[in-house]
Amino acid sequence: MGQTVAVIGAGLAGLRCALLLKEAGIDVHVFERENRVGGRMATEKVDGFLLDYGFHVMQTAYPTSQRAFDFEQLGVQAFEPGALVVKARKGRAKFWRLADPFRRPIQGMLTGVNGFTSPINLLRIGLLRAKVRRGPLSHVYAGGDGESGGWLSKRGFSKSMIDQFFHPLFSGIFLEDDLRTSERMFRFVFRMMSKGDMVLPEEGIAAAPRSLADSLGSERIHLDTQIEHIDRSTLTVNGERQTFAAIVHAYNPRKQESKRHVWTLHFDASSSPLSSKHIVLNGDVKTKQQLIAHVAVPSDIQPSYAPRGRSLVTVTIVGEAAQKLGLTQADEIQTKALQELRGWFGSQVDTWRSLAIQHIEHALPEVGPHSGLSDLPRKGDGFFECGDHMMHGSVEGALLSAEQTFQQVFESLQSEQE
Repeated sequence: MGQTVAVIGAGLAGLRCALLLKEAGIDVHVFERENRVGGRMATEKVDGFLLDYGFHVMQTAYPTSQRAFDFEQLGVQAFEPGALVVKARKGRAKFWRLADPFRRPIQGMLTGVNGFTSPINLLRIGLLRAKVRRGPLSHVYAGGDGESGGWLSKRGFSKSMIDQFFHPLFSGIFLEDDLRTSERMFRFVFRMMSKGDMVLPEEGIAAAPRSLADSLGSERIHLDTQIEHIDRSTLTVNGERQTFAAIVHAYNPRKQESKRHVWTLHFDASSSPLSSKHIVLNGDVKTKQQLIAHVAVPSDIQPSYAPRGRSLVTVTIVGEAAQKLGLTQADEIQTKALQELRGWFGSQVDTWRSLAIQHIEHALPEVGPHSGLSDLPRKGDGFFECGDHMMHGSVEGALLSAEQTFQQVFESLQSEQE
């Protein structure tokens, strides 16, 4: 076409939008103020461990991820479907394995008799799974738009099931402590979890955006760049004025509005505290006002996450839960977390070495009840804009927004040439 497009922001959405523009024959350049690509999908190497910036997984059922990524090339490995739930029982920690009966039928049968919850609740999970999987994806956005917790109650789940299973799982996904996220978002996530696997790339979560950047080409990506937006077609790039056929905002200008924050603690352990490749949910986090939402051992899934003979333990703490306990400092949060971990895994926790304490502010955009969430991202207000804040906080939201914005830019450039 002969035009040049500028994309501001080298996060997942910006890179995907730019790559689609390149594949359509458009000259495109990405400008990023940081010294790396990927935005919040970052991985740091510390003493031979791969530490993702926050606990991240990729979801193989996301339609956009299937279009954007080569999972085999990323070397992904999957968590076991289902979860472990830990609760205090008579002063001791007890673990329940909740298996997906559709993908692990034998373990699923055992779930029905292990005493964690009533058979009625398990039946309702099966009915819920069938409901959200039925029909096109757009169906999960139809109907009510209330709070997730209230929607689960209306579907007949007991308060104990919501507090001990759904709360630790989805508060750790939504990064809020009340299950106030729109029920539409809940239905979307539950559908994806029931249809696909949660996976980790071999080289950490940063491998996903890096694969897009590699396809785009380093000559089109400009890091450590200071940008000032002058008008719809003009930027100053490191003080130099440049004109473009179109400019795409691939960042969230309203990020500060989000109060969803998370603490992620990474530990070096001599061996994994788990005997299966599940995520551990804290069934007491709501009912007993505890801190930890869930625990994972990424090196059990991907051995590359830890040096040989070591294990990486990653702990997720929802920021709102910490605030409710009056905990705001890294050292006091780690002290409380270690106390809870010691109650589950015993004295081995005393030998764990802290690798990092991450506090990720404004980690996700707000998607509350009655937000009008739909199966399509919002459009920018008078300009081209993409990112998960245009839909919902997920890889799907970011990539779908990027694809829609690419189409808008492409059609705009075509119309200018006619």
